[in-house]
Amino acid sequence: MNQSRDALVRFSQASLGYGQRPVLTGVDLALGSGDCLGVLGPNGAGKSTILKTILGLIPPMKGKVERRGSSVGSLRFGYVPQKEKLDAIYPLTGWEVAEMGTYRRFELMQTLRRKTRTEFVSQCLKDCGVQDLADRRYSDLSGGQRQRVLIARALAAEPELLILDEPLAGIDVPTQKALLALFQEFKDRRGLTLLMVSHRLQAERDLFTHIAWVENGRVEYGPSAEMLRSHHISKSFGDES
Repeated sequence: MNQSRDALVRFSQASLGYGQRPVLTGVDLALGSGDCLGVLGPNGAGKSTILKTILGLIPPMKGKVERRGSSVGSLRFGYVPQKEKLDAIYPLTGWEVAEMGTYRRFELMQTLRRKTRTEFVSQCLKDCGVQDLADRRYSDLSGGQRQRVLIARALAAEPELLILDEPLAGIDVPTQKALLALFQEFKDRRGLTLLMVSHRLQAERDLFTHIAWVENGRVEYGPSAEMLRSHHISKSFGDES
């Protein structure tokens, strides 16, 4: 287990679940600053339970889950959900969807006193390569364009940890490659910490620094080079691993 002192999130012998029903037990993992953690495993294995616990939506049943942030001890998240549909009857533009990210943290208002909201949101769209979609209706955008706008919305929360839930699902291969290059830039140039849930592996494997394999109520965690040799991953992904 990574015992780095600068871990943003640390699970220590944590049992996770709902009510009295544990889904995962004995979870030990640490997400260090600047890492990219891939959370992999079969459908229904408990990957979403890990995300909900990190986001504070459910408490651990046993053990400890620690979050360390720079803002009065509170870790700032940016979250891109697996699937999101905004009702087409609302004529929201790309800019208006991205602006939603600024509503997530009151502390952000301090930043927006120095930058106008328009400048700040526009920069987030530009960073995701979709500044030209600011005035387009979100409902008219392609799947890849919508995903970039949602990533811009997450960036607008000024996150220390960017959580991506199946960000490449249902997107064509060229767009997948473009998004992976974008995530790599966030990690390398911004030092942003990433957590990505994925069912694929071939495309993402070079991005991950660590992997958490979730299966049969347990989590196997380690550096990506070590985990890519895991029999679990070899069995599930075959030649892709």
